[in-house]
Amino acid sequence: MSADLEAEKDERLAALAAGGDRGAFDALVTRHRQAVYRLCWSATGNASDADDAAQETFVRVYRSLPSYDPGRPFGPWLRKIAWNCGLSVRRDGNAGVPRVAEGDAPEAIDTAPGPEEAAAGNEERRRVEEALASLPADLRMVMVLRAVEGLSYAEIALSAGIPAGTVMSRLSRARRRLLAALGARSDGQGRPSAGAGRDAKGSGAPAGGGS
Repeated sequence: MSADLEAEKDERLAALAAGGDRGAFDALVTRHRQAVYRLCWSATGNASDADDAAQETFVRVYRSLPSYDPGRPFGPWLRKIAWNCGLSVRRDGNAGVPRVAEGDAPEAIDTAPGPEEAAAGNEERRRVEEALASLPADLRMVMVLRAVEGLSYAEIALSAGIPAGTVMSRLSRARRRLLAALGARSDGQGRPSAGAGRDAKGSGAPAGGGS
């Protein structure tokens, strides 16, 4: 990817890609592949389907670029496609059933100083992954966009196509359900921290896949 393309905004890259510039499209894929994979993983609950959904996302994006309006933000448009692809793959597999399996999600980079702390961190990530996957799709989407992608309420509203007030109410419900699910999974090992339920930071959502 050229330095010129790296400096371009998404909307400009999308316009160039719509005109046949493959380098511009590759730049968009490189820039967004990890975020797309994480969103697809949150919709499907497992790595294999997330890979398929992420691949399908970029196929659909490429085909839809001629109809994309560069006067509108690219990110929310892309995230809508990614989420719909993830839900479509999930429906084709096993509708409405969380399918997170132990070891299914790629591990984040482990910065723990020792094996015991690393093991504890991996276990905590697994518990949060399972709790996140247990949320209904509408709650899981806003939680991932807020806690993992760090979007504002307004950005989430654009991505999900819902009012900002609905975003806030869904986040509140998602946090309560996450805390309840994490408490149920603690198995007497102590209650989860309030921060885990508040924003699910360090939730163990995969950092990226092979899309």
